[in-house]
Amino acid sequence: MAANAGLYRKVHILTAYDMKNAFLLFILFAFTAAVSCSKSKTETAPCTGGASEYKLDQPFFMCYGTSVKGQDDNVTLDIEFDEVYGDSRCAYDVICVSQGRVDIGLTFKYGQDEMKDTLSIDGLNANPKPDSTLFKGYKIKMVSVDPYPEHANVPIPLEEYKIKLVVSSE
Repeated sequence: MAANAGLYRKVHILTAYDMKNAFLLFILFAFTAAVSCSKSKTETAPCTGGASEYKLDQPFFMCYGTSVKGQDDNVTLDIEFDEVYGDSRCAYDVICVSQGRVDIGLTFKYGQDEMKDTLSIDGLNANPKPDSTLFKGYKIKMVSVDPYPEHANVPIPLEEYKIKLVVSSE
């Protein structure tokens, strides 16, 4: 009977050892899966669908780092989307005291004249109030900024920003 007790003890120890290894492998697998999922969410999706030309009074999109030219013969206003000075809009996954805003830097060129300006849009508003500026007889109105932040403390890569503008004569 003593011989059987020793055999039982060895089998029991091996089983506990195997369970510990299995648990460690499970933890390692779970960690690897979590890291893989978090990497896929932070991969950038560059802006697409930006215009290279625009028509007066017609909404159009611009991607970060691009420029557009007026399409009509009498429109000579060029616009460059230069900067995202800040994006403090309240992300979807948090509760905020303030709605925040996004500040976009644009450069306007008309012949030899040039002007830089910042247009802003508030966050957490289904119909945000458009911000606009005037330059050389044109009103440039920023209607929207995409994408909207989904998670707090996860910055949006610059190449993903897309703005919607409307240019009209004053």
